[in-house]
Amino acid sequence: MSLPIRITHLLHTVAYGGVETVVLNWLDRLDPARFETDLVCFENPGGGGSEAPFINAARRRGFSVETIPWSRRKPIFSAARALEGHVRERNTDILHTHNTYADCVGALVKRRTGIKALTTLYVWADLGWKRNFLQQINRFAIRNFERVTAHCAETYRRSLERGIPAWKLKTLICGFEPARADISPKERSRTRRAMGIADDTILLTYVARFYPEKAHGRLLRNFERIHRRAPRTHLWLVGVGPLEEALRRLCTAMGLDDAVSFMGFFDDLPEKIELVDIQVHPSDMEGVALAICTGMAAGRPLVCTAVGGVPEVIHHGETGLLVPHGDDDAFIDEVSRLVEDEGARNALGSGARRFIENDYSLDKAVRDVEETYLEMMEL
Repeated sequence: MSLPIRITHLLHTVAYGGVETVVLNWLDRLDPARFETDLVCFENPGGGGSEAPFINAARRRGFSVETIPWSRRKPIFSAARALEGHVRERNTDILHTHNTYADCVGALVKRRTGIKALTTLYVWADLGWKRNFLQQINRFAIRNFERVTAHCAETYRRSLERGIPAWKLKTLICGFEPARADISPKERSRTRRAMGIADDTILLTYVARFYPEKAHGRLLRNFERIHRRAPRTHLWLVGVGPLEEALRRLCTAMGLDDAVSFMGFFDDLPEKIELVDIQVHPSDMEGVALAICTGMAAGRPLVCTAVGGVPEVIHHGETGLLVPHGDDDAFIDEVSRLVEDEGARNALGSGARRFIENDYSLDKAVRDVEETYLEMMEL
């Protein structure tokens, strides 16, 4: 086997979020002398072309992206035929899949071509009967993959519980490259005011796609109580997704339209995070969210639910605050305490920044990815 190794990444992307950013960050750092990479993603016409932001971001970074057919009918076999043509034409050595439908299509292509395959699993959780059923299918689909990688230690543990053998499993952390956008206090104040945020307002944000497991509805109900305690608070909801309109209606029904802003997708998230005072992440399930890492790199204090891989980066009282999943009173109390305590905000933000800069580097993550590919090719 000669170098470079040719790798195709396959993604079923429903929004440009953490998984997509992880893949692009890895590909940015892979040694081009040893690895040639390309990207394939599913068309999603039924989802309003939700793959477009990812494709555009990938191409801006210089990566080629091809699409394979997809629809609400889940045309797995036609998608597999298209992917098979791609990997044969490109002489792909390794197919690296991300998310359930990508795993299923990849399994068919592996059977037809004999290509080496691995997947990265991001989270196992109770997601309702339909998505739980898909998780069961996924266990079957990846049974013949050469390697199964886990996004965090919690996903690794849950993969073992689901019968994936330890010899096949490996943890590949996302890693993070701090992209801080330090601005002067004067510029920060001017930019906040231009966006409707007064100097004495405590600005909170939640960065997450609008999907059920992200628990935006519960956050709005909790924020209503926080805002009653501290009327000078304001909440930015940053993201896109199918629940946005329902959440806007809920916000209006709760009388929060003046206190909550739906900000859409930020291309310049590190710059916008600098304007925030407190970041929250109250999701029901999570791996290690890159949105959390972005806030930590910016020195923002975070309040997060203790789910999935979050406690691997948020160490309570040191790099942020953790609250038990479902404990609304604890969440409200911790956020309210930070609203009133600037010293606590600064201390937690400094601890978060140190952790990201020293202990969760992208360079280490990419070295592990490269080592995995070389092991698969027995090099």
